[in-house]
Amino acid sequence: MPTTLKPLYSLILTLLALTALTGCGSHASFTITSPLSGASLSPKLTTRAYTFADENTVDIYLSDLTPEELGLPIDPDPAKRPVGQIVHIHMFIRPSPGKTPIEPQASNCSIRSASSGTFGGSISAGTLRLQAASPHFHDAIGPSGVRASFKVKENRELALTMARRLEEATPRDE
Repeated sequence: MPTTLKPLYSLILTLLALTALTGCGSHASFTITSPLSGASLSPKLTTRAYTFADENTVDIYLSDLTPEELGLPIDPDPAKRPVGQIVHIHMFIRPSPGKTPIEPQASNCSIRSASSGTFGGSISAGTLRLQAASPHFHDAIGPSGVRASFKVKENRELALTMARRLEEATPRDE
C-alpha cells in the first residue's frame, strides 16, 4: 500500500535554473503558485537529502515528513499512514560554461556548485505539473510556477528511502 502524499507533487523538475548558494548547513524553501487562481503552497521541507549516480546525474529529495516517518513500514490502514509531501528534483546533465546555453529561452539549467558533500541551487522560474496523485485527490492548484532554493547534504540512504516512498505512492496504470 502506498504512503499518502498530500498533494502528491512527485516532481521531476529537469533542466532547472540552478545557482550556487552561500552559507553553511542545509535548508530549503519551495513555493508553488498557480498563475490562474493565485493559489500557492509553501511546505516546510525539513527533511533533505541528495544522492548522485555520476557528475551529470543528481537526485535531490525534500520532504515535510521526518526521517522516522519515511522509514516506517507501510501500515495497511490508510488512516494510520504518514501524510506529507515529497519533492524530487532530478538533474540529468551538468552544463559546461561557454558550451551549454544559459539564456532562459535556450536552457533553464546552470550548475555552479556541487562539492564537499553538499549540493545547492535555486529554481527561479520553474514550471510544474501534477505527475500523479492518490485516488480522489483534487488538484486545486493546476499547472503552476515554482520557485525554490536549497542546500542539501549528501545522504544516499535517506535519499533512497525517500525515493522508495515516492515510488510506493505513485499510482500505476493497470
